[in-house]
Amino acid sequence: MEELINKLRELGIVLKGLKDDKINEIEKYYGVKLPSDYRLFLKEMGISAGDYLRGEDCFFNRIFELREAAEELLEEDNSSFRLNSEHFVFYVHQGYIFAFIDSAKGNSSPVYFYFEGDLEPTVKFRSLVEFMEERFESMLYYKNLSKIDGKRKK
Repeated sequence: MEELINKLRELGIVLKGLKDDKINEIEKYYGVKLPSDYRLFLKEMGISAGDYLRGEDCFFNRIFELREAAEELLEEDNSSFRLNSEHFVFYVHQGYIFAFIDSAKGNSSPVYFYFEGDLEPTVKFRSLVEFMEERFESMLYYKNLSKIDGKRKK
């Protein structure tokens, strides 16, 4: 996670993080111990991270709504899968995708994704760091595409 944070800073992306008391509030609210990699994410960029993860529901302003959104999607899909008390939903994309980790597994938890209509989640990334790095690469890709488009329009 530290390597990713450094890459974001090298690009001039302004990161706004949470103080420990807010991170502890999240743990208390959900009754989980968050993995150290996720705690570092929150500490360094839990409020905002510029273009990184822009438009995604994963920052503090929405964090207390994510599990409920995930449970609603499961219910709407008539999925038999249920989140257990150790599952921590940390990411929702436009209401039809959510991602979670098993907080009991700490940093070794894979990232599970649920896509609307799938009925069961699947492992999409081996770790939270792998997920975050993929989102970083995706951001770079789309930023480069927009630069290319901008040059074409001139």
